[in-house]
Amino acid sequence: MTARRAALVALAVPAALALLVATPVPVAAEDAAKIFAKSCAPCHGKEGEPSAIFAKQGVRSFKDAAWQKAATDAQIEKSIREGKKGTMMASFEKQFSAEEIKGLVAYVRKLGATK
Repeated sequence: MTARRAALVALAVPAALALLVATPVPVAAEDAAKIFAKSCAPCHGKEGEPSAIFAKQGVRSFKDAAWQKAATDAQIEKSIREGKKGTMMASFEKQFSAEEIKGLVAYVRKLGATK
């Protein structure tokens, strides 16, 4: 191997590895379901419907078709990431990656889908 070729390989390999590390991996539906079950279901309910006690305190039902239609994915993502002041909704920005939050948004949408 020539010195020039060795130098090119020495530059190319770290750059390729950096791209692999920087490329976000989509969160699998099963992973989003596990995250939801652990972190969201205590308030929003296992199937996206809060208990009467939580509903009276303003906890969102993901089964509400009108809300599903009105809320954008970006709004749901922001609520998960930042929380909602004046409500029980806490910020999860430090607990979940951006891809995990996107996975949760997709899962919330799935909970609201009519069968």
